[in-house]
Amino acid sequence: MMIHFQRIRWLAPVLALFAAQAQADAITDWNQKAGELIADAKLGTPPAVRVMAVVQTAAHDAVQGAQRRKPSDPAAVDAAIAAANRATLVKLLPAQEAGIAAAYQAALAKIADGPARAAGIAAGEEAAAAVLAARAGDSVSAPDSFRPRAVPGGYVPTAAVAASQWPQRKPWLMSGAAQFRPIAPPALTSARWARDYNEIKALGGKDGSQRNAEQTDIARFWEYSLPAIYHGVVRSVALAPGRDVARNARLYAAVAQAMDDAMIAVFDAKYHYNFWRPVTAIRNGDADGNPATAPEATWASFIDTPMHPEYPSAHSILASSVGTLLQAEVGAAVMPELSTASPTAKGATRRWKKVEDFIQEVGDARIYDGVHFRFSTEVGTAMGRQIGELAAARHQLAVVPVQVELQPKETPRFVERVSARGVQVYECRSGGAAAPGWVFVAPEALLYDARGDEVGKHDAGPHWAAADGSRIVGQVQARAEAPVGGAIPWLLLQARSVGTEGRFADVTSVQRVNTLGGTAPARGCDTASLGATARVPYTADYVLFAS
Repeated sequence: MMIHFQRIRWLAPVLALFAAQAQADAITDWNQKAGELIADAKLGTPPAVRVMAVVQTAAHDAVQGAQRRKPSDPAAVDAAIAAANRATLVKLLPAQEAGIAAAYQAALAKIADGPARAAGIAAGEEAAAAVLAARAGDSVSAPDSFRPRAVPGGYVPTAAVAASQWPQRKPWLMSGAAQFRPIAPPALTSARWARDYNEIKALGGKDGSQRNAEQTDIARFWEYSLPAIYHGVVRSVALAPGRDVARNARLYAAVAQAMDDAMIAVFDAKYHYNFWRPVTAIRNGDADGNPATAPEATWASFIDTPMHPEYPSAHSILASSVGTLLQAEVGAAVMPELSTASPTAKGATRRWKKVEDFIQEVGDARIYDGVHFRFSTEVGTAMGRQIGELAAARHQLAVVPVQVELQPKETPRFVERVSARGVQVYECRSGGAAAPGWVFVAPEALLYDARGDEVGKHDAGPHWAAADGSRIVGQVQARAEAPVGGAIPWLLLQARSVGTEGRFADVTSVQRVNTLGGTAPARGCDTASLGATARVPYTADYVLFAS
């Protein structure tokens, strides 16, 4: 999904169209400007997605900082957003400094000089510095250690592969790059393999394809993959009546972080399975051991095949993560018509009434493009849905009311919310006369604050320990089923200090909410497995209260 910029002659008109649409607030305007600057910098899709995640996170934090300094003053908020964008973009796109400076001065010229503007600039610069510091260890510059699979002495193409170091990066939301790693692709001898092989062979070829005109238009539209095409869909919701700048800041931050985590997750799976592309498979259809896959020696994909392994589809994981977040944001309300434009389709705009139709079209497009099998798009869609749900919970886009029984009994004072990423540990044990079963042992997780900085750990007890030595132990008071399937329950725990004075020392109640994963393993526990342990990934938010 790397973009060949020398062939995109329609980029400037499309970005101008985006700019004309995005007039709602400083968040949407600066998102548009950041998209233009990223395009001008000619970044590939994975680094472009990363840049946008840093920028939108800083802008979100800047809004909160400005509102603390100058409550209800829009001048402070607009100045904070401008300052956060300038500071992050200059750091990440230094070659675009002139354009960044021009955009910044134009934004400040619309804001009256005074204490509010100064306070906003300070909040934006502070937020940008904090986010950049938190991502300083991101391993985007790690050396490419990809090893092509080859017979000794046999030639393999020598062009550099894309984003092979992406699985080493620090996620924003996930516990690790492999948290949502899917099962392996279907066996080459299976009926599913033959079905999807023959579908893309018929619909995805450069010459002699059975695609119709509409399918070809869709294929060309989704050849583009930079953040602007997805953020165009997000704007359909962000520009709806009744929204405010803080809500849009949260939405764009959630989307940008989810898209970046989606890139980390999908490249982890791609390089783990190293599955061949359709152009390789179809030219070698007589070598897969399946009698239903006839080779075609001259078959080529409709668009250039990206330089990374096939499975799963990166476009599908991006579309699904974005669509899942938009559905969570809108909730039970009527979804606005979704639309976006594409430079690779000469600026054409496509529209969808439902999120599902948008996600499905993106998956279909990769088949019409000739670069992904259908099973790969379906798996990418499933991964994106998981990441979108995680982002929605973490950013509270779909705010699920905490059940009455989980509310602290005393009048609580909110201390802070920390997020956990880790595992729930289970052991296969004998139940005496009962059959063996999985028994919960302990959590093992790291704790992160709202900026994504590591602040402590969560382990057996259950204990929550801060880096400053303060530590609390909890006892379950109430529990409720999680609203998301396959997730551990939500809890209310009474807490007491068992450490030094510090960050957690005054906490008397803990809510465990927004859980994902962590339930006992689905695989069997029998007498032959007694003593075996399983570490099941989970995430949760812990809301800390003091009396």
